[in-house]
Amino acid sequence: MTKKNFVFILLFIAISSLAFGQAKLKKMLNKMYDKVEGDSAKPKKNSIFAVPIWGVSPETGWQIGLSLVYLYRNINDSNTRPSLIRLNAQTTELNQYSIRPYIDLFAKNNKYNIKASYTFKKFNEYYWGIGNETPNSNKALYDFSQNRLQLRITKQVVKGIYLGIQSEQNLTNGFNFKGDSLFEKKEVIGNKGSFTSGLGLVVSFDTRNQIYYPTKGHFIDITTLFNQAIFGSDFNFNNLTIDARKYFKLWNENVLALQGFANLNDGNIPFKQLATIGSESYMRGYYNGRFRDNHAMAFQAELRKKVWGPISLTFFGGFGNVASQTSLLFTNLKPNYGMGFRAIAIRRDHVNIRIDYGRGENGIQGFYFTMNEAF
Repeated sequence: MTKKNFVFILLFIAISSLAFGQAKLKKMLNKMYDKVEGDSAKPKKNSIFAVPIWGVSPETGWQIGLSLVYLYRNINDSNTRPSLIRLNAQTTELNQYSIRPYIDLFAKNNKYNIKASYTFKKFNEYYWGIGNETPNSNKALYDFSQNRLQLRITKQVVKGIYLGIQSEQNLTNGFNFKGDSLFEKKEVIGNKGSFTSGLGLVVSFDTRNQIYYPTKGHFIDITTLFNQAIFGSDFNFNNLTIDARKYFKLWNENVLALQGFANLNDGNIPFKQLATIGSESYMRGYYNGRFRDNHAMAFQAELRKKVWGPISLTFFGGFGNVASQTSLLFTNLKPNYGMGFRAIAIRRDHVNIRIDYGRGENGIQGFYFTMNEAF
């Protein structure tokens, strides 16, 4: 989708809303929300809804799928955060597919938080090599399959501070490159497949007033993962990930959100586990894996501007990079910027459906249709 088409869609939505009549539209939307989640006098404990997944890319053709979401609340305890169960399923024109169940559960008074996800993928993607200056001419398409299991359990030791452990097992194989490539010539680590298994520690500082649409507070998440032979891993390497966010409430319910992110690795790292920039969450606009290396970092700022009722717009920008050494992360920085459209799916917890359009250097661009905020 081009930038012009994206802007046209946003304008069409805005003009259609005004033409329909704000009062009538607002009344209709309130009835819809009450039906899904109950009214203020008798709120429902849970909500179930579905969001389509769609898109087009050269390596997959069209992509279609469905995201089924179940949101559960303890209506007698407003302090306990909502728990979520989600199932994403997707297929493509070229017979690729993925299945991704995910849970995020909170015990009473947020004493415990359990996150778990499983990913099964049979897909293909592009590979440009390793480093932050790989030329476009290196691009090669390859098939792969992946089974990835992640589990994280944390306990709130004092208000806003969580400590815990995490584990991850990742089996990736079936690499099949289309034509000649530097990938095979350079004997990239893990190019014949890989199995990694690790355990690590988690420390989180969380003072956000909401988890799906924070308007104030901060979130600092520090995790380690030690992939070692003692845990069954075929490759020995360690990972440190830092995710720091801050939220500021501005005028008229607008929000300024800031995020700094770092993914640092050391050891014998399979190329699929190398740090990358580009995703639906950070460095939007860049193909995930276009740049990969031992380490990655990114910074982004986003203005979330309420337009009317459940509709809002976002404007974001930032920079990021990958590097073989941490000292080189601020060399040859790569910019990104863009805008997005938001529509509230669950009013009480402010769960948004979002559409984002991002751009980067040399005209690189990406389009994202998903749920929840980028960060």
